[in-house]
Amino acid sequence: MCQENISYTILKPHYLMTLLERDECVAEESDTRITTPPSIFAEACNNETYIEIWNDFMNRTGEEQEKVLLYLEQEVRQKPKERTNKTRDKRAEYPGYTPEECYQRINRSLRGTLKRRQIPMGTLECLEEEMLSFFSVTPESVYTAMMENSYQRLLLHAVCQYMDLVSASSEFKGKRQMRVVNRHKKFCPPELLLSSYLQMKC
Repeated sequence: MCQENISYTILKPHYLMTLLERDECVAEESDTRITTPPSIFAEACNNETYIEIWNDFMNRTGEEQEKVLLYLEQEVRQKPKERTNKTRDKRAEYPGYTPEECYQRINRSLRGTLKRRQIPMGTLECLEEEMLSFFSVTPESVYTAMMENSYQRLLLHAVCQYMDLVSASSEFKGKRQMRVVNRHKKFCPPELLLSSYLQMKC
């Protein structure tokens, strides 16, 4: 009797530990099942678009399937080349960078002002030279200048829009400050500057 009790009290803790270990394993497995995201195959099975594409592929003849697979292989090979080409700035090659297209980037009210007024070409050329010298050397920097003259600010806005730069005027310590940034990694100014374009149109 005593021996049975002793053996029982010795075995019982081991038995409880075994149960505890099993419970922990089950909990860990269930947690893993919950947190693990669905596989690509499971997502594809639940996506109607993928199913439609797959069914379309399977309904094709063997020859057509081979053509599709060959096309996909060629696309995969071409992708690295496309990535390297995207790093090169092609803006200067686009038709949108003709002088006329650059002029159309200037908003309508500014274009109206440029047409109505006698533009001080000396001031306009100085602003153009300032933008060219600054962004040609540091294309990713921010140009700042204090400009109290509202007409000069207007001209600078026109120059920036023509050159595909972003300009903004704000209050800074009681004065007007102009900030200009280049949205691109490189600076590609138009071949014909705004001052030359306006003189050509006159």
